[in-house]
Amino acid sequence: MAAAGAAVALAGLITAAGPASGTEAASGAAATPCKPALTTLGALPGTEVSWPKEGVRALGRGNLAVGSSRGKPVYWTGTTVRRVPIPDSRATGELVGVNRDGLMTGRYTPYGATTAIGFTYRAGDPAVTELPAGVSSGGLDVNDAGRVVSGGEGGEVIRVIANGTVERTLTIPEEIGPDTFVLTVGGINARGDVVATVQRVEPDTGGRVQESQPVLWPGDGGPARVLPKAGGNDNWVADLAEDGTFVGSDWFGFGYEWKSWVWNAPYGSPGSSPGGLSTHPSASLEAISPATGMVVGTARKHPDDSAPSEQAILWPGSGPVLALPRLAAGQPSEAVAVTDDDRAGGSAVNASGKTRAVVWKCASRQAYLP
Repeated sequence: MAAAGAAVALAGLITAAGPASGTEAASGAAATPCKPALTTLGALPGTEVSWPKEGVRALGRGNLAVGSSRGKPVYWTGTTVRRVPIPDSRATGELVGVNRDGLMTGRYTPYGATTAIGFTYRAGDPAVTELPAGVSSGGLDVNDAGRVVSGGEGGEVIRVIANGTVERTLTIPEEIGPDTFVLTVGGINARGDVVATVQRVEPDTGGRVQESQPVLWPGDGGPARVLPKAGGNDNWVADLAEDGTFVGSDWFGFGYEWKSWVWNAPYGSPGSSPGGLSTHPSASLEAISPATGMVVGTARKHPDDSAPSEQAILWPGSGPVLALPRLAAGQPSEAVAVTDDDRAGGSAVNASGKTRAVVWKCASRQAYLP
């Protein structure tokens, strides 16, 4: 999923006045008819909870979306919300990934427990299938070959699960040094490449200073690669494309500053930042489409500054970063999922101040320069 080369030159559809019409042409070619829409998805009965956050986490084929509602793992067909049959009705949880064949993955935390349990699920199954015992559920993803990657939350290994059993155990390269752990899993692509954020503690500071950076484990079983870092101390990996391009953020914690970042295969350089919105001081990237290289994320603000509230963004792969419409004027939004058929998913706050799961259909046709 080349973030630059494979993306259609969508920037030409955008003007400073707002998004282009769905019938306009890109780079002189006739555009596919499209009816842009920002759709609010259904929610489970009950009161909104702060975490797991209400919203879409990943998008499947057609009208399938997965995520969380009222703190429970759910999926949507169209706008209809459907609860995942986890064994503990009081547990909290979320679905975080889905592949092209509808295999979903997520986690739930039983009531009163502190450790989450990872699982897979298909629509219509009477129960979830738990991942093997001892497998961390801190970071999860599933690829189109049905392999689930799991790791994070301070563990020292990442595991790839196929057909219910551990197929590969991925270890942190020794060259990073001692006192390292897997912070987050960025994802697994169709060929089995896995990318993650690995954190290192500076031993002479008593743990006060930590750095994080991206590591790639090739799907062909080759040795892990410690990849070039972006400029700051903390690089956060979010998602991985089919060609190995991955996206995330460079984070400067003391300034609460996020810088959007793209690492392009074959990783001969530290990558680059496509920037953010002129209306916001920083931005993070959260997802890249498998083949078209379209990227989504969030324009961010410092809690103490006067910038507008956070806003979902889209980067076509070239040109400027663009804004996606809000659900209500002045209310925050974020995009964390994107597909090759031009859909984006995430969360947005409505005029009543309630967070809702949303999907931007024909997302690039709605994107605009603020």
